[in-house]
Amino acid sequence: MQPSTQYPVAVAGLTALALATLPAPSATQDAATALERAEAAYRNLTTLTASFTQTLDNPMLGTETAAGVLYLERPNRFAMRFTDPAGDRIVVDGTWLWLYAPSSVPEQVIRQPVPSSGMTTPNLMGQFADRPLERYEARYVRADTVGGWRVDVVALVPRQQGLGFRSAEISIDDDGLFRRIRLVEDSGQRRTLMLDDLRAGAQIPERELRFAPPDGVRIVVP
Repeated sequence: MQPSTQYPVAVAGLTALALATLPAPSATQDAATALERAEAAYRNLTTLTASFTQTLDNPMLGTETAAGVLYLERPNRFAMRFTDPAGDRIVVDGTWLWLYAPSSVPEQVIRQPVPSSGMTTPNLMGQFADRPLERYEARYVRADTVGGWRVDVVALVPRQQGLGFRSAEISIDDDGLFRRIRLVEDSGQRRTLMLDDLRAGAQIPERELRFAPPDGVRIVVP
């Protein structure tokens, strides 16, 4: 968390003067350092839980918000349980990706093979922390604060097409964890995912990483 120590005015002025005389690090190096920190943190994770708030800004439909809890168990299990809208779920059980939205389509659930990338993968942490310098053009944007945490904000543009989004902006804390993810999708829709109460190594109930279709619900395979 960002230190709260207050420095006397004179000391702060001398510190600013001294820093001004130092050569500024390159934006490329700042971006690389932040992304390498995120990659190392992701590689060392076994599990992660977090609460999330998602905002979708659609030029045609307006703004929608959602909230819930996400669960990550490396290497290939992931879930998002929505509390708003209540009951909606996204589950990657290691073999299948399940998309269930009873708030809008209660009679069906979509099942498809687990994708490794693109907007069809819900695991945006893996999307941006797995070999990011190889997969994206990176640019350091700024230092910022998200939810009281100091972060480095890095802009990413995919090196290949077909991922479903044009660009991304991720906010990486000092531990290498993502606190905010912003996407501009191919459709022009903007998606923002805010993460809070992140817990690395937390025990995840098995039921959160499995999905059993409710009785009477039709399984749709695209």
